[in-house]
Amino acid sequence: MGVLHRGTLLLAATLIALKAYYLGLPSPWWDAARWVRSLAATSALDVTFTLVLWAAGAVTLLITRRSPRLTRLAISLFLAVAAFSALYAVASVVMFGIFGGFLTYSLLTLVGDVRMLRSSVALHLTPGVASALVLLPAFYIGAVLASGRVRATRLSAIRMRLVSVALLIAWVAAGQYSYAREWSTRQDRRIAENAHWVLASSVIHAALGQDTISFDNVFDDGDLGDFAPPAPRDVRDRVRPARLITRAGRKPVGPPNVILIVLESVAARWTSLGNARYETTPTLTAEAGHALVYNNFYAHIGRSSNSLAAILLSTYPKLDFQDVTEEYPQLGGTSLASAFRDRGYRTSFVTSSDLSWAGWDSFITSRGFESVHDEHNLTCGEPVSSWGVEDRCMVDDMVRTVQEQRDGPFFLMAWSQQTHHPYEPSPGTRQLSLVREPVGDPYDLDRYLNVLHETDAQLARLFATVREAGLADNTLIVITGDHGQAFGYPHESYMQGRTVYEEDVNVPLMLWFPPRFRAAMRPSAIGSHVDLAPTIADVTGLTPAPDWRGRSLLDMARPPRAYFYVAEDHFRLGVRDGAWKYIYDLREGTEELYRLDLDPTEQHNIASTDRARCARLRQRLAAWAEANRRQYTTDAEPKVPERPRPKV
Repeated sequence: MGVLHRGTLLLAATLIALKAYYLGLPSPWWDAARWVRSLAATSALDVTFTLVLWAAGAVTLLITRRSPRLTRLAISLFLAVAAFSALYAVASVVMFGIFGGFLTYSLLTLVGDVRMLRSSVALHLTPGVASALVLLPAFYIGAVLASGRVRATRLSAIRMRLVSVALLIAWVAAGQYSYAREWSTRQDRRIAENAHWVLASSVIHAALGQDTISFDNVFDDGDLGDFAPPAPRDVRDRVRPARLITRAGRKPVGPPNVILIVLESVAARWTSLGNARYETTPTLTAEAGHALVYNNFYAHIGRSSNSLAAILLSTYPKLDFQDVTEEYPQLGGTSLASAFRDRGYRTSFVTSSDLSWAGWDSFITSRGFESVHDEHNLTCGEPVSSWGVEDRCMVDDMVRTVQEQRDGPFFLMAWSQQTHHPYEPSPGTRQLSLVREPVGDPYDLDRYLNVLHETDAQLARLFATVREAGLADNTLIVITGDHGQAFGYPHESYMQGRTVYEEDVNVPLMLWFPPRFRAAMRPSAIGSHVDLAPTIADVTGLTPAPDWRGRSLLDMARPPRAYFYVAEDHFRLGVRDGAWKYIYDLREGTEELYRLDLDPTEQHNIASTDRARCARLRQRLAAWAEANRRQYTTDAEPKVPERPRPKV
């Protein structure tokens, strides 16, 4: 029992120390009492885990007490499990810094190509963390065995064990109280979870099929209409030439070329298009003089793979924890590229990243692209990170495509990468001071903004090439982001895909077409990635595919709504409906309601003052969940027409 007792105390101390490492030292120092309360709140479940492990060990020793051999085996097994638990706790703190949550079964299925993750992981794998991962198990076992040399009488040993257990229970009770009082509403409250149980429970839920969304709310059948392919509408229901007219005497000649650019991890708030404080995208700001700029455009989730499917196929990604590109590489539906190719367009795709990530290569090569290029085809230099080469290389390839324009129009889709974490600038690039807000992570934000500024400068070359080639009057250039990026302001969230606040899901959208858009325009329409293909089709005169579920942003009859979600270890769903934004947490049963025209940074949750609106919007989310279930039940094994493999 002595080894079991000492091992339990040391494991509890280790897990508490790791949460203290996460919290950092109290600042200011005289606020130590609050820091201790926070430490208790964030480590209470870890201590509970330790007590459960101790109880299991004690029961095992009672069962094996008549066999010294089995007793030694039980003690060895306990020490091994405890040492691994300590090791896993260290790794979990690293994972929390990267993913914003502890490792779960669903996250294990999402990490994709570990080789590509190494640049992001390396920033968190400091020498101290690496040393802890290597040395901690041996140190833990050695400390348990060494502490056994301290002798005590039988009576004092029993008392010591009782006192120790009582103190641990008191720590748990105090921590739960502090959590309820001070931590239950914090954005980073998930650090208070026990990493070991989070992983174990997620595996159990996945095995039982409990990783899907379900609502008890009743909804109107008409609510399902938001997610079904729209019936063909009369052209008079669209915004027509009275508002979006060509310049006098200047009309496109033949079908217009289309260039679609997706900026990796770019939220609207960090661009000059979405926030006047920032000077990160001067090229786009200047070119907006001949463009539609949408302020209320959204990604459905902070996950690139699912954004790719929504953009190309005008379909909602499945509401689960997986990457659509990997889960459904042959997902049914008409690709935007296929629609243009069938109309005689030359089609191509280029990215400065690696298409081996999450099955992108298999997904993209069956979507109607005649040529597909990734970092392996761009020979402009060495990779700047494990995610790929400079965006300059991607633009070089795009410039060549425009310059080599032959007879007939082209559709070119591009996907950048440098604005992905770790935001690695190109060698020799002068770094500017671009941070304009009191964010929680100014170092990473400054790197991010500089790389965004650098990518914007490269796009200037593309616009110049289009003009020099005489194609400005016959080329639509569309620029959007795949999802947002958070840096601790205006909410305590970092990286991507962890919330459905504006910095995570509100992305830029600019449609540049000088002959049609005479001046800068900012329509008030609300849309999302599912609406992008129909909008491009509308502007270019392409007939929308009958299976597309989105609506053109130029359609005056479109509903003023957009839907988005978070799927990590549990689900949060959100809907933008006019000026209102509603968020529902399915696990915790909590809801948030914001009036974005009065509260654009979502600081004042008014859900408690408007229960009727919350109930109505929750019905819309329930309708989305049901429509999504039906969609992926009937189309789970979609049919994609066989096409020749693109030239890579």
